[in-house]
Amino acid sequence: MNRSSKGFGLAGVLATVVFLIVAAIFSASAKSQPIPTNMATYATGDAIALAEK
Repeated sequence: MNRSSKGFGLAGVLATVVFLIVAAIFSASAKSQPIPTNMATYATGDAIALAEK
């Protein structure tokens, strides 16, 4: 019985688990950063600061 043709199989499950673990770690590290954590805010602020010099 060939089960590999059904859905993503074990490889898909493992990939999903790894992705969720990485996402959870990234989310936890992002929440521990000082506010704001939005990198676009820093990039825009740096561009404006450089333009004013």
